[in-house]
Amino acid sequence: MERWDIAVVGAGAAGLMAAHAAAKSLKEQGRAGSVLLLEGNSRPGKKLLATGNGRCNLTNLDLSLARYHGDVDLAAPVLEAFPPDRVLEEFESLGLLCRADSEGRVYPRNLQAAAVLQALREACGAQGVVLRCDAGVTKAVPQEGGFRLEGKEGDLVWASRCVLACGGKASPKHSWEGGGFQLAAQLGHSLTELCPSLTYLKSPKKCLRSLKGMRVKAVAAMWAEEEKLCQERGEVLFGEGSLSGICLFNLSARMPRDLSPKVEVVLDLLEELDYRQALAYVERQVKNHPSYPAWELFAGALNLRVGEELMKELSVPREALFRDLTRQQLRKAAGLAKGWRFPVTGTGEWESAQVTRGGVPLREVDLTTMESKKRRGLYLAGELLNVDGDCGGYNLHWAWATGLAAGRAAARGRKGKESC
Repeated sequence: MERWDIAVVGAGAAGLMAAHAAAKSLKEQGRAGSVLLLEGNSRPGKKLLATGNGRCNLTNLDLSLARYHGDVDLAAPVLEAFPPDRVLEEFESLGLLCRADSEGRVYPRNLQAAAVLQALREACGAQGVVLRCDAGVTKAVPQEGGFRLEGKEGDLVWASRCVLACGGKASPKHSWEGGGFQLAAQLGHSLTELCPSLTYLKSPKKCLRSLKGMRVKAVAAMWAEEEKLCQERGEVLFGEGSLSGICLFNLSARMPRDLSPKVEVVLDLLEELDYRQALAYVERQVKNHPSYPAWELFAGALNLRVGEELMKELSVPREALFRDLTRQQLRKAAGLAKGWRFPVTGTGEWESAQVTRGGVPLREVDLTTMESKKRRGLYLAGELLNVDGDCGGYNLHWAWATGLAAGRAAARGRKGKESC
C-alpha cells in the first residue's frame, strides 16, 4: 500500500486550499514530505466552478459572525486568524487579482471561477501536490498511528495525517457521492442534523402559479407565530409553489427546524414608504384617476402582475374602477402591499441547495489548528463543519480559512512527531 505523509480528501475549495497550504508549509519549514489530494469526481473543483454564477464570489469585505449560523460562537478564532485581507493575500501570491463590488463581495478580477480553480491547481502542482481524481474515499480506518483510506475498489493509501475536506450534501451534481460526513462519523465524530440551506422556500399560496417568473424588490421577513425571526432585503423571484432570490436563500438558513409553529414570509413591497405614505399613494390614485380599472391601483409602483394579484387577493372584481374602491379596501390594499403574507412549508431539496446546514460540531475540533479532538492527526475543513454562511462569499471564505488552517497544521504535525 502506498504511504503518504498527508492525504487531503476532497478537491473542492477547502481541499485545494488545504493541500496547497500543507505543501507550501512543508517547503517553508525545509521538511521533505508528500501530499496527496484525493477527489471522487473525474475532475477537481466542480462546485467551485459553479459558485457566483460562474464568477466565484471569493469572500466578503464585510465579514462578521452575524453572517454565519450553526456553532457561530466557537467560530471566531478561525475567522479572526484568517480575515478577508489574509485570504486575498494568499490568492494574490498565486497571481490572482481580485476586486470588490459596492456591497463588499470580492470576485476574481476577470470574473471567472475557472481562473480561481486554475490558480489553485497550478499552485498545488508547483508545490508537489499529487492530485488523483476518480479516487473517492468510502472508508477511513485508524492504522499504525495514521489512517488507511479505502475506496470502492478496496485500499487506496495510508497517510500519517489526513485532512477531511469532502464538502457537504448540497448540490449533489457537483459533489462526489461518498460523503465526508460518514467518514467523520467513522472516525468518532458526531453530527448535528443536516438540512439544505441557501435554497428556495416552499409555499402553497395559490397566487404563486400565476406569478411564476415575476421578480420584485422587497423586504422579506420570516415570522414564526407572532415572533419575527429575521429579515433580508433584495430581489424576490416568484416560482410555482416557491419563493426564491438571494434574500430568500438567506432566510432559508434561519428556517426553524421544527415547523409545528406557523411559519410565514411577509413581503414589504413598498420598502421606501411607511403604511401612511402607502395609503396616501393609493388615495391619490383614486382621486386623480377615478375611471381607471381597480386592478391597476399599483400599476405605477409595482410589477403589473403582482399589483393585480394584490387586488385579486382583496376580492376586488375585475370590472371595478378606482372610484368603486371603498376606504376600507384602500386601507387593506396599502396594508397588503406593506405586508403580503406567504405560509412556508419547508425549504428546497438538496439538489437546489448551495450549502449544508449542520455537520461536525466545532466543540469536537481545535479551532486554532482544525485538528480533531477525537482523533489525533485528523483535520476537518469546510462544509463538513457545523457552520454555514449567508450568500455573498461567506461560505467560500469559511472554506479558504479552514483549509488554510488545516493544511498548515497538518504540515507541522503534532508535537513530538518525527519530521516527515
